[in-house]
Amino acid sequence: MKKIYTILLIILLLPISLLAVSSSDVDYSIDDYIVDASVDMSGNLVIKEIIGVKGTFNGYIRDLVYKNSNLDEFTGEEYDFRGSDIYNGTGITIKNVGKISYNKELDFDAFNEEIIPFEECSESTNCYEKSDITDGLSLKMYNETIDDTTYFYIEYLVGNVVVLHNDVAEIYYNFIGDSFDDTINRYQLRLALPTPTDEQIRVWAHGPLTGEINFIATEEEGVTTYYGGYLHVDNLSSNTPVDMRMTFPKELIMIDHPFLKKSGVDGLDKILAVEQERADEANRIREVARKNLTIGYILSGIYCLGMVTIFVFVYKKYDKEYKSDFEGEYYRDFIDDYDVTSVEYLMKKKITDRGFSTSILNMIYKKNIGFEQTGKKDYTFTKLNEDNLNESEKIIMNMLFNKAGKDNKVTLKDIKKYANKIDGTNSEFLTEFNNWKRVTTKSAEDENFYEKKNKVTFIGLMVVLATILIVNMQIKLAVSPLLVFISIMLCISFIIYICIFQKRTKRGCNDYAKWKSFKKFLKDFGRFDEKELPEITLWERYLVYASIFGIADQVGKTMKVKFSEINPDVNSGDFWFDYMLYSNLNHSVNSCVHSSVNNATSKVNEARAAEISSSSNSSGGGFGGGFSSGGGFGGGGGGGRGF
Repeated sequence: MKKIYTILLIILLLPISLLAVSSSDVDYSIDDYIVDASVDMSGNLVIKEIIGVKGTFNGYIRDLVYKNSNLDEFTGEEYDFRGSDIYNGTGITIKNVGKISYNKELDFDAFNEEIIPFEECSESTNCYEKSDITDGLSLKMYNETIDDTTYFYIEYLVGNVVVLHNDVAEIYYNFIGDSFDDTINRYQLRLALPTPTDEQIRVWAHGPLTGEINFIATEEEGVTTYYGGYLHVDNLSSNTPVDMRMTFPKELIMIDHPFLKKSGVDGLDKILAVEQERADEANRIREVARKNLTIGYILSGIYCLGMVTIFVFVYKKYDKEYKSDFEGEYYRDFIDDYDVTSVEYLMKKKITDRGFSTSILNMIYKKNIGFEQTGKKDYTFTKLNEDNLNESEKIIMNMLFNKAGKDNKVTLKDIKKYANKIDGTNSEFLTEFNNWKRVTTKSAEDENFYEKKNKVTFIGLMVVLATILIVNMQIKLAVSPLLVFISIMLCISFIIYICIFQKRTKRGCNDYAKWKSFKKFLKDFGRFDEKELPEITLWERYLVYASIFGIADQVGKTMKVKFSEINPDVNSGDFWFDYMLYSNLNHSVNSCVHSSVNNATSKVNEARAAEISSSSNSSGGGFGGGFSSGGGFGGGGGGGRGF
């Protein structure tokens, strides 16, 4: 059950770990963008914009594109009634730039708020800078904001936007441009007629198919009065234009105005035909999207069910432990004749520095090493013989008596001194220790305590490939980003799972159960009667295993009390040490090895960090430099961006 809880915890924590915090000084979002536009009787378009920019930034840039540079003069001959690129204005006038104070959800009432005007300036605050761009002009509005929302206000007039046909007047305008760099959480647009009318008007919008468009109208006594049109788009992606097209009675404007653009043709039927074609295409896309979405949800459901099935299969087949043949509470015998470090590997699935220090104590037990206390917390060790040493123990003997000590003697102080010797970024102590760890781990692995995961690795590869395929299809089929995220998280969680689990073999499970019971016996033996305890001579070896379990101090103290009760003269016997001496020795050796490994590792890391920091910086001038980051962008068009 612990493993299942671990996996669930990983799944819960992974999304949090994937949340990236921007280190840039500029970090903002566009929560609201609201536009209040109106057509005047001269055919001009008066536009008011409020842009709600939230976060930390220095200001905001709004590019206003109002003309088509490829169109020298409007004659009506270019009209195909399809694109908005020729429905351009002939001039732009900035009427007001500033900001408003607002603390509610942004709606059209915000245009009634008092405006804090900006003056023209350069690189100051509460001011703006105006400059020409290819097809319009750019407003750079300075207003330093730190973790707050600023509502920028822009009011401008675009001249001669309305086109007069023989039968209707028309306005067709791209209000936001196709180069707006930021995603907008909520975009609203209201386009008002010069005057209300009870005659039929028509309104269309072009942009994301998720947008909504409606008339602005009232109905009284069966008569509908039209005021204009309204559109609303949530989560408007960057670089996505939003057009609005409206036809209305031509009598609402001054048809004799000298600068009014005239097509010279009947336009309504052509416009209706184009818009019907677009509507049919949009409906076709919506229908395909609905079918794709259904397919995507089905695939996502199959994928999630499949992942759960694979999880369960892998757990039962490759991770669920075998049932041990031993079910007793206590075990008093030695389980097998493998090295004491293999016990640590079996219990912890790894070899640590405790295995190193316990190996020293085990060689003292085997009479390979002698010792005597030569200080309050120091001991002197003497090499006695090299009989019956395995490969890992030979490495330790070489480290102790050939590297750290001399003349077949070494102290704990000598070991610490040896560990502190750093040559550049290298440590001989760490090299030898890691070599011991490698050899010891290999020896423990050869005991076949754990099953191989080759088949599981193959399953993991198949899961990754399947996830890539499913996620790709989910994206293409416009499935919810949440489902895409869940699919990726399930895959990542599974990969982490197959990397961390390690199933014991049948032998490993049996030995693990016995060693657990053996450890429990060592911890609880003080409660046993004399007749229930093994021969006292066996406890010399028991204490070595108590060290690998990390309970040697406790066991040593309990032995001192327990066996003194049984035989008051026990400490005068022919034992290689008394139990309190062993307890102190165990503690000192463990502490020495642990601190030596940590100190050596820390010094090497510091030396390597210093070496890296002193290396030359990256160069952008050509080959041979270090890695570098950066980038840029180009292009033009209408849009907006923070700075």
